[in-house]
Amino acid sequence: MILGIFGSPEVIWNRGESLRDYNINSVFVSYKNLSKDIIDRIRKEGARVYAEIGIFVGKDIVEEYSDLAPIGLDGKPLTPIKWYMGINPAIDWYREKKLKDIRGILEEFDIDGLWLDFIRYPCHWEVLSPKLEQSSFDEVSLRKFEEYIGIPVPGITAQDKARWILDNRLEEWTRWKCEQITSFCRDTREIVKDINPDVILGIFSVPWREDQFDGAIFKIIAQDFKALSSYIDVFSPMVYHLMCGFTVDWIRDYSLYLKDKTKKIVVPIVQAVDEPSRIDNLEDIIMVSLDGGLDGVIVFTAQAVFEDETKIEALRRSFLSIKGAI
Repeated sequence: MILGIFGSPEVIWNRGESLRDYNINSVFVSYKNLSKDIIDRIRKEGARVYAEIGIFVGKDIVEEYSDLAPIGLDGKPLTPIKWYMGINPAIDWYREKKLKDIRGILEEFDIDGLWLDFIRYPCHWEVLSPKLEQSSFDEVSLRKFEEYIGIPVPGITAQDKARWILDNRLEEWTRWKCEQITSFCRDTREIVKDINPDVILGIFSVPWREDQFDGAIFKIIAQDFKALSSYIDVFSPMVYHLMCGFTVDWIRDYSLYLKDKTKKIVVPIVQAVDEPSRIDNLEDIIMVSLDGGLDGVIVFTAQAVFEDETKIEALRRSFLSIKGAI
């Protein structure tokens, strides 16, 4: 049973407290914030360390390397949405760079698991009405897709070719996109096996069902959960209920749906961030995640909890109610 927080545990240590005070047995932290000292202290307090790494995301790097920009149906790069800018998953040099980063993390740090984040095609999904944009119709992706289907894609402009694909080969296009995501996870699994087979491989997945948004989990996001389950040990759906406009019960219902779909361990990551309105029922949010056959919970974020005394007590009560977790 994972009782986890997402973010640096220093917000707890700065209070003069330890992870044991809250029965926290798992810490999910960006690999950029990892250090030997932090890992050692987490372990001394009886918890496991899971590193998070964002994959196909980054506004700054897209601005520096224009070939990473996802090309939309109009033949133009997608525009950022607030802080979010997705990256085209089909660019080989970038994929190789991220796999090299993953190898470096595993070689440098003694961690218990690695969670892939932003492992999808571009979409700012965590809103009530997400903007569903097909991508990426760049030269590299179009060439690779032509090899996949075995014929040239008709058309002169990227816009022409994009329209032909969506009108005539949408099913193949969707399968090809899903393979870009699945194959990255497969390559990551090979690196894990090579360096430390005991490391758990997880992903933060988009919490959509197959029948939502006209199959956008495949067509837009390109996360094929059944295919991914061949390489992923733990799925962590990002069930941010307020952001997505659902009730608390949806957290459990969707997570059980995903568990049935993948036949894998499912540990939902739940919202403690006050967006779009204040979270005043964190204990209910956590406890619904620990009920009904799921495998734990991750609270997003540690910072959001430990700046609010009401949330702190909700986390303490709910985690301490789970006996034998550490």
